[in-house]
Amino acid sequence: MNHDRLTPAMGFWRTWILPLVAVWLAVYIYNIPSPINPEPYSYPKPLPELVGPLTINSHLRNATRAFEGEIAGPESFAIGSDGVLYTGLADGRIVGFKGEQLWEVTRIGEFHPQCGTFEFEPICGRPKGMKINTADPSHPLIVVDSYKGLLQVDTKTGEIQVLVSSTTGVNGEAFTFLNALDISKDGIIYFTDSSKKWDRRNYRYEVIEVNRQGRLIQYNTVTKETKLLLDNLYLANGVALSSDESILVIAEMSACQLRRYFLKGPKSGQSEVITQNLPGYPDNIKLNSQGNFYLGLGSVRYKGVSRLGPFLDLIGPYPAIKRFLTKITPLRVFDVFMPKHSIILEIDTEGNIISSLHDYGANVIKASGEGFEFNNTLYIGSFWTPYIGVLNLTLVK
Repeated sequence: MNHDRLTPAMGFWRTWILPLVAVWLAVYIYNIPSPINPEPYSYPKPLPELVGPLTINSHLRNATRAFEGEIAGPESFAIGSDGVLYTGLADGRIVGFKGEQLWEVTRIGEFHPQCGTFEFEPICGRPKGMKINTADPSHPLIVVDSYKGLLQVDTKTGEIQVLVSSTTGVNGEAFTFLNALDISKDGIIYFTDSSKKWDRRNYRYEVIEVNRQGRLIQYNTVTKETKLLLDNLYLANGVALSSDESILVIAEMSACQLRRYFLKGPKSGQSEVITQNLPGYPDNIKLNSQGNFYLGLGSVRYKGVSRLGPFLDLIGPYPAIKRFLTKITPLRVFDVFMPKHSIILEIDTEGNIISSLHDYGANVIKASGEGFEFNNTLYIGSFWTPYIGVLNLTLVK
């Protein structure tokens, strides 16, 4: 019996039906509206190499995991004068911790059993950047919540005061994706709105699109005035003041670069890119005890990261491919393209990479969105992790 012989029905199917189905499917997909509208974007070349201060080490593997399983998504940290640390969680809570003790300080939004999920994030809130305002005698905790706005929290009572709501925004434009902040010694708050288009839970679209929808904003706690400092930023993420408060450093995550904004001197009010072609996508920035900055990388991109190269570098110049992929691919599927490698960089005020901390394979620290130094200890956070990384810095010197 000849199994290779086609019956008339099989021949008709292959000759007519399959091509018609393929054409119909192509037309159907073509007519699905794309959620994004990207422009061509090419990342700098060549890719960075992990040599010199970027040489792979195992420093982050010396970290321990605190409160594992008790929390989810501790992304950013603040420290009180009494040594209490604070962080915001995926379910909308702000917690305090010291030693082995962990407690709830307040809840930003409404409580619901599904707080922490994609659907309920805008309802429950998502506290991100935070810092104690030492210029205020009561030392309140200042927080940006991605959805609710710029907030002030009484850490003793849990009372929340809205300084600027996301609905109010700045210059008549609402806040969509508040992300990070820093506060000067005289109480001026600098914070970022990552996108005027996408909210936090849809950040993957913002990263893929590589648009310029981010902003840097200032709030004066004395005059209560809100001021737009910079517009047209690539996913404005972490922001940090230098030790002398003469400059701000801002992470432009989707473009893999750092920008410097001058607060004092002859360039006051101007900005410039100081670091391009980073070996990853910059997340939160925190000043360290050396006067440099710890910069967490949300994901990595470097020479040899994969056989084909970094995913976003490959598709960057091709808007049609981006539109097609986002039509047919659920958001979370894009996470499979994230290499398993956690890195925290140390960078000076000129944008030079001084050193780096690694967990190649992400064996201990799954992700490192922020490195916050206090008392010779580095606290490592990320919205990906169900724990706080704790690294004794004497182990890496």
